[in-house]
Amino acid sequence: MGFKDKIFLMGMPGSGKTTVGKRLAKTMAYEFIDLDQYIEKRENCSINDIFRHQGETYFRTAETEAIKEVSLLNTKTIVSLGGGTPCFNNNIELLLKAGLCIYIRATEKLLLNRLENAKSQRPLFWGLTKQEIEKKLQQMIDARTPFYEKAHLTTEAANFQEKELIEEINKY
Repeated sequence: MGFKDKIFLMGMPGSGKTTVGKRLAKTMAYEFIDLDQYIEKRENCSINDIFRHQGETYFRTAETEAIKEVSLLNTKTIVSLGGGTPCFNNNIELLLKAGLCIYIRATEKLLLNRLENAKSQRPLFWGLTKQEIEKKLQQMIDARTPFYEKAHLTTEAANFQEKELIEEINKY
């Protein structure tokens, strides 16, 4: 299996990693894995319940183990990562070695709009007001962007161009 056989999509919560991943996987004839769903199946528990009952530290360890497992699969696979995945446990280094990493960059305005509409599904934003979401989102962007920017490629969420991204992927 070659370097491009594993493609990892990273970016903030709400940037469209899963949507983009499913589209790319279909077009490129790759398998698709949403890492959060993979973890839920592996742990036999929802991400929300993992956060609620075992905490974020436990979840981040499970996430690192899931990356290692997915990296070893003998299939061409596109993996949509959780927003924090590259930022913990030296995961960014694992990802950069395991395959092609793509950062899906989104504006704060786009992210805020998407997160407000789905905050009940995102444990890091539970129970927050619009102002609290804005503040937390900005803190997360500031903390996570340096990790995301280590990706091999970057694409824009707002005007995602599948054909152009596939052309860039094929250059690797």
